Amino acid sequence: MYRNQAFVGRTAAALRLLDRHPEDGVTALLRSLEAEGLVRREPDGAFRPAGPLGGPAADCNDLRAAAMNWADKLAAHSGMSVRLAVAHPDGARIVHHVFRPDNSPQRLETGEMCPATGALARALAAPHDGRFVYATDTDGHGTASLATTIHCPGPEPTTCALGLTGPRPALDPALPASGHCRDLLREAADRIATTLAAGRR
Repeated sequence: MYRNQAFVGRTAAALRLLDRHPEDGVTALLRSLEAEGLVRREPDGAFRPAGPLGGPAADCNDLRAAAMNWADKLAAHSGMSVRLAVAHPDGARIVHHVFRPDNSPQRLETGEMCPATGALARALAAPHDGRFVYATDTDGHGTASLATTIHCPGPEPTTCALGLTGPRPALDPALPASGHCRDLLREAADRIATTLAAGRR
């Protein structure tokens, strides 16, 4: 339902070429594919497909498409930045990032890794029972992250983490003010799960 077949076909062709000639190609194209989660960069600098062609890496496109509208609304209603991530051996990989709705300088983080100690990775490592995971950030700006998991069962089960990043007082579960953000985060996670499940019927 969500895939643009022409885009997927072109991407698959590019990945096959990359698999046969990993050191050839256009750097901009490879970086774009890396940001989309379709390729990964090896420690030696070479690019490789991020997963079996048509497999888990391509599924991130469906996940991102299902989450896009709800993540945008979550950012608008919370005033914070939103990240959607999937599990990775090094922690969690961001597959979608929505800027906080203000005019402050921000950098797109799609395709980047989150540390294992961060809220997104910890949520993915925890039991997927709807709990919230809170973590303070180490950027020196007084920010924190609150995350929960989204699990969509079925023939192709998907588990990802959805998180908010913003001021600590608004996200700290020990403080009453965080209730509003928890409600917004839970609603968005439930909506994304429902949208994703509907697209796979």
